[in-house]
Amino acid sequence: MTSQAIQDLPDPTTVPTAGFLPRLAAAIVDFFVLSPLLYGIYYFMVERPLLLGMVGLWALQFIYKPLTEAYFGCTVGKALLRLRVVNQGTNRNISLNQSLMRYLPWAVSGFVTLFVYIRVFQSPGFSDVEDVWQYSDFLNDFPLTENFLVSLGNNLPTFSAVWMFMDPWNRALHDRWAQTFVIVAVPPKEE
Repeated sequence: MTSQAIQDLPDPTTVPTAGFLPRLAAAIVDFFVLSPLLYGIYYFMVERPLLLGMVGLWALQFIYKPLTEAYFGCTVGKALLRLRVVNQGTNRNISLNQSLMRYLPWAVSGFVTLFVYIRVFQSPGFSDVEDVWQYSDFLNDFPLTENFLVSLGNNLPTFSAVWMFMDPWNRALHDRWAQTFVIVAVPPKEE
């Protein structure tokens, strides 16, 4: 971002941006909203291995965040905590392109994870895995789980979120890329 663009941003004290803890709480709520899909992914990974089922459910959980933020301005977790994702220039809902840009760290992490899952499915000996404990042991011994690039890709969302502590508007790195704010939606005052 250029110094000219920084000058175009509003005074940080006038924008009701959401800090780290409300956004973390919203992410936890979203985890519970997505838990049936996450259980389905586990089911098709461990209980009844089926690559197509696992990839299909992974795709459904993958599109949740970008689509809900683009079309509703928030996910279920953000809505419960009265948080909204807005364009930093207009304070209106973001576009689908901005939503996809915001989702970039999770997309990289998701595709890295999907790549590892597919490689696990193709590994000799995976068909012998019968329960979660054997699955855990199998993954611990799987060479890609120790790969530096896999670890880097999987930790990109964390790196993006940590950026909020250094930004006066509480923007994560993905908010900066997409030129968005996550604001606290203040209900209108009744007169």
